[in-house]
Parts: sequence; C-alpha cells; structure tokens
Amino acid sequence: PSVVTTWYCTEEDDGSVVTETLYFYDDSTFKDVNSSEGINITVATGTYTGDTTKDGNVVITIKKIVKGALEDSESMELVDVPSEYASKLVIKATINGNTLTAVTDDETSYYIKK
Repeated sequence: PSVVTTWYCTEEDDGSVVTETLYFYDDSTFKDVNSSEGINITVATGTYTGDTTKDGNVVITIKKIVKGALEDSESMELVDVPSEYASKLVIKATINGNTLTAVTDDETSYYIKK
C-alpha cells in the first residue's frame, strides 16, 4: 500500500523527546510509529474509515498493539487486540486543516500534517 497522509506529534516522555507518527495508507490501514533517539518502534496497526486528505471525521480501529501497552511489561511485540480491549481502542478523530485531533476515553491528542 501507498501512504496517503502522514501526521505527527512530539512530546517529552521521561526526559526523552518522542515523536509519534501516524501513517494512513490507500488500503484503509494505518500504522502508529514512535521514534526517539534514532529508534523507531511500531506501537499499533489497524484500519480506518474516512478521508484523511480533507477536513472531516476519521475513525481509527487498532487491531494490533504492543504487548507492553496491555500489561505491565516492557514487551514491544505486536499482538492482536484482545476482545475485552477492542471498544477502548477505537479512536474518533477530526481533521481540520493541518490538525488531526484524536479523542480516546482518557485523552485527546493533536497531530500536525507532514
């Protein structure tokens, strides 16, 4: 698949600068990659609906996530999202110009179009 749009945000995490990049592909899949100090880790993959090239709503559904995000571990292995987490890993996003706002149950994140 080819990349349709790329969005990113940068934040500080435990003294390191982490850039989170969302890649949206033309086959309606996405990839979430965290980068810090030259290391890139895919932290989630899945599907999306909506048009990431223009203003409007996008729904992102995470299908695979790093194991460490689901349990108290350091594991970076991508695993299928267990059914008990599935509803919590649907992200509603809104695109307005060069900003993508992603809302989950417990946080709102803002991404800038690359």
